[in-house]
Amino acid sequence: MDKWIDLHAHTTCSDGSLTPSEMVELAAKSGLAAVAITDHDCVTGIDEALDAGRRFGIRVVPGLELSTKHKNRSVHLVGLFPDTGSETLQKMMQDIVDARKNRNRKMFERLAELNYPIDPSASGAGDDTVVTRGLVGQMLVEAGYFKTVQETFDVLLNRGKPAYLPKWSPEAVDGIRLLHEAGATVFIAHYHKIFKNDLQASRQAAEELLLAGADGLEVRYSDFTEAEQCVAEELAEQFRCLRSGGSDFHGKIKPGLALGSGYGNLRVPYEFLERIDEFRREKAEI
Repeated sequence: MDKWIDLHAHTTCSDGSLTPSEMVELAAKSGLAAVAITDHDCVTGIDEALDAGRRFGIRVVPGLELSTKHKNRSVHLVGLFPDTGSETLQKMMQDIVDARKNRNRKMFERLAELNYPIDPSASGAGDDTVVTRGLVGQMLVEAGYFKTVQETFDVLLNRGKPAYLPKWSPEAVDGIRLLHEAGATVFIAHYHKIFKNDLQASRQAAEELLLAGADGLEVRYSDFTEAEQCVAEELAEQFRCLRSGGSDFHGKIKPGLALGSGYGNLRVPYEFLERIDEFRREKAEI
């Protein structure tokens, strides 16, 4: 019997709508053999998720999604199995979160100027929650300005739109190095988003980051086109690198996107995780 996994999912510790425990319970009910908790720039939900994994009988993979940049474009790195107590990793995550908070404060001011005032406290986000643009979009929906989060990005929050503001992020090569120092296995997340609508440029960026030391990339992702899927597989073959994949589940922020199966046809085989385990064992023996 085939076993399926999801190595990219978000909880309420960043911009998801399920707590770590609820996420793990959903993964178990969905028939997954393993799920990774990969919140944006934080690892605060991992202990709760690991405990839930023991209760629900499902393997939980600790992780995070680190916000970085390459050629002044946003690059997200998924680090699996990090040492969550790493002081250098904690410092970088805090630097990113502080930069995000500063950006968000200015963004809320800009939104008010554009006649979209929202109360940041209305989201119910706790002090430890990493507030991303997706969560800001959800606030705009809940305030009644838009029907979907995607609309908020199309009208206000995407690069080049009136409320978009850049934030500081570390260079991707530094993120790869630091995640390695923290013991993580590093994957390029959704490579096709690095240069949106320019698959060749995104491919080149992914090649550069694999050469810079990333251990692999996501070759299964919820909204890959056939061409994007093909390029991801070609890159994995070209560099003989590790493969990963996941839904990028967020809950209500991404309606219609299911944990484990994405928009219906996503399948990430357990063999990907077995190869990652093997890679980590071999690395530990060196």
